[in-house]
Amino acid sequence: MIYSPVLLESAARQLQRVFESEHQLPSQKSDLTREVARMVLYLLRHSLNQLLNILYRIDVEEHKLKQAMLAASEEEVADNIARLIVERELLKAQIRFRYSQN
Repeated sequence: MIYSPVLLESAARQLQRVFESEHQLPSQKSDLTREVARMVLYLLRHSLNQLLNILYRIDVEEHKLKQAMLAASEEEVADNIARLIVERELLKAQIRFRYSQN
C-alpha cells in the first residue's frame, strides 16, 4: 500500500516518541522500517522487556508477533517485527487523519 507523506511523517514522529529516539526518524517507509528494525534488534539483544512493553503499547497483534518471531535469525525477527510496528503505526495514523477530517 502507498501512504501519503503526511501519514508517513505522523507515524515516524509517533515511533520516535515510542522508542524515545533522540534523532528524527526517516519518513520514507523503507527507511523507517530499516531504522525501526535496527532499534528492535538492539532491544531484542539488550532489553526484551522494554521491547515487549513497546509492542503492547503499539498494540501489535499477538498472533502476528508470534509468526514474526519464527524467523531463523535475530535479524530476520527484528525485520519482521519492524514491519509489523510500522504497518500498525501507519494504520493508526490513517485512522487519526480520517477522524480529524470530520
